[in-house]
Amino acid sequence: MIKEQLEELTSSTGDQAIVEVWTKEIENADLKEKSFRDEANKYFAIYKDEKEITDSSGSNSSRYNVFWANVQTLRPLVFSKLPNPNVTRRFLAIDDNSRILSEMMERSLSFCLEDINAEPIFNAARDDFLIGGRGVVRVIYDPGEVLEIEDEETGEIGEEVDYDSKKIRLEYVNWEDIRISPESTWEKVRWITFRHKLNKTQLTKQFGKAKANKVNFNLSLEQDSKNSNDDNDLFKYAEVWEVWDKQSERVIFVTTGGGGVVLSDEEDTYNLKNFFPIACPLGSYSNPNSLIPIPLYRFYRGQAEELNRIDSRIKSLVEQCKYTGIYAANSESPDIRNLLNGLDGQFTPMTGVMPGSDIKNSIFVKDLNSIITTIAQLNDQKSRIIQNIRDITGISDIVRGTTFASETATAQRLKGDFAISRIQPLQRENENFVRDNLRLLSEVLVENYSITELAKMTGLQIVDVNTIAEVTRKKLKALMDEAMAQIDLNSPEGQQQAQQLKEQAEIGFKKTMEKPLNDLKGYAVTPEQLQEIEALMKDDKLRTFAIDVETDSTVKVDQNQQKQDRLEYIQAISGFFGQVSPILQIGGISKATFKEMLGFMSAPFKVGRNLEESLLAEEEEEPKGPSIEEQLAQAENQRKDQELQLKAQSSQVEADQNQQKIDIEKAKVKLSQIQFEDKIDFEDVNKAADRQARSDDQMVKLRTERVNDLIRNSNLLG
Repeated sequence: MIKEQLEELTSSTGDQAIVEVWTKEIENADLKEKSFRDEANKYFAIYKDEKEITDSSGSNSSRYNVFWANVQTLRPLVFSKLPNPNVTRRFLAIDDNSRILSEMMERSLSFCLEDINAEPIFNAARDDFLIGGRGVVRVIYDPGEVLEIEDEETGEIGEEVDYDSKKIRLEYVNWEDIRISPESTWEKVRWITFRHKLNKTQLTKQFGKAKANKVNFNLSLEQDSKNSNDDNDLFKYAEVWEVWDKQSERVIFVTTGGGGVVLSDEEDTYNLKNFFPIACPLGSYSNPNSLIPIPLYRFYRGQAEELNRIDSRIKSLVEQCKYTGIYAANSESPDIRNLLNGLDGQFTPMTGVMPGSDIKNSIFVKDLNSIITTIAQLNDQKSRIIQNIRDITGISDIVRGTTFASETATAQRLKGDFAISRIQPLQRENENFVRDNLRLLSEVLVENYSITELAKMTGLQIVDVNTIAEVTRKKLKALMDEAMAQIDLNSPEGQQQAQQLKEQAEIGFKKTMEKPLNDLKGYAVTPEQLQEIEALMKDDKLRTFAIDVETDSTVKVDQNQQKQDRLEYIQAISGFFGQVSPILQIGGISKATFKEMLGFMSAPFKVGRNLEESLLAEEEEEPKGPSIEEQLAQAENQRKDQELQLKAQSSQVEADQNQQKIDIEKAKVKLSQIQFEDKIDFEDVNKAADRQARSDDQMVKLRTERVNDLIRNSNLLG
């Protein structure tokens, strides 16, 4: 709460002002939700079948607990299994950074959910929602232990966070331990606060001994009531409120009342977009005018209480359905007792009744027919009330697994559809609740973990392609230099060997780079790409634009619908082309008409918007042809140009022929001179040339073997 508001709400200053303001805020929220909390507490007692709870008639007899039965039926239908995270690139964009980030977030969320065993947490929130009307789960971030580290150079003692001990988890919040500022919508909520009941030991550990000594421990938990002692603080608890104030973006721990204490007042460290560490609680949308929930049981409570009364009457009447009667006192004799109390098949002699007298006139039996008729009518009314409750809740008999052999498949499907249509809103609310908590979890992850930590957590491979390429090039260059030194590059054979060596080196480089490049096609990045992903991850807007955090339960329907829409669009366009294209080819309609018809066909399909521009793109117009006069003039000009070109070509050919004759004569003279000189020198150099040739052959052979060895080594390196 900002300073100006504190000054308006209290004249006190410092911690005392904070205590007074939050005491008033929490008391006001309590007052606003008092009727809801009283009602919800009663419903929890009914669900647990506590005998001391009475209905509106004041009866506390054994109840027909249809509320418990309905909750048990709805529990698996509303939420039965924790869905898997489904993090995808938004709009299915082809972006490698978004692909890696989405997979990183999906792996991180899966690990966190498995590590904290999240399913029981959501189960508890679901039960609170179905019974009392509100379910809450919060995200908790533990930044890790602070370790004392000694500087090796200076010897000074400093502090450092142990990042391996960092923890992010989900925690179930009891519906009674949360207060929300009284607002009409979740977006307008100014603050929320969680209640903690802490003993002195817990307070001392969390806030220090000095703060704990100032707190008034005046509560006793029910489970410790037997051991509680007014003189022993070990069994006493203090009510501590953890306040998340969105306006000041601060988290405050405070005890309220006259002896209230501010235990801590710190800035928010979660850095969440919507500030609060909880998603909108389950049940908040059940009331169109307020965030105060409307419990489901309220809508059929009257019918349930009537059912209890009828069931109680039936039990009473069943107790009265006994074969009893009376007989005349003056007719008391062993004969009547033997008649009324005899065993099966037992006959006794008549001794006390005169022969010929009618013993029936002395015996009067209870009339059970009227009682049985009443029970039948009450059972019929009981069935009607149960059906009314099912109509109200939407739990039809098909959900309970009961049906009749005479029913048709259509009748059974209609009953099933009715139940699904009524239960789906509850399912959807729970699915969105889980998804919203996963989004909070992912936001805390990216805000409080570095990209390196997430990469390590999810097994992201970092491939430094540039370094690998540089090292490989250096090794190959060293081998190439050594090989080139053994080759005579002035000879044709040496040049051929050098070219072969270069080709082999390039092949070896490609083979070496093949694996890292293939790795990058999977869950791997380069160091440069990792920096880009970190920038994308840390930016709230860019991250939201790039990826979408869902669960497989929330995205399944959308994906299936999208597939169905695309198939329908492809079938419609394919059918249109198949029927109209032949008419277009024979000239039955113009291209413009064809495109208009195609646009008319594609317009209703939302999935076709991306293709519509390509389908309806205009073809490049062919240039308009020249007129007949222009064509004739162009032809005459072309004829004249050709004549001039032919004349020029003839002159050039004649000049070329004369030059060729001169060149031939020069070549003959040069050849004669060379033959004469060769004849003179041949005999003198013949023997020396033979010796030199043998020496050269031996040297070439040795160099060839050396080059081949180097080529083989280059292949092995690749």
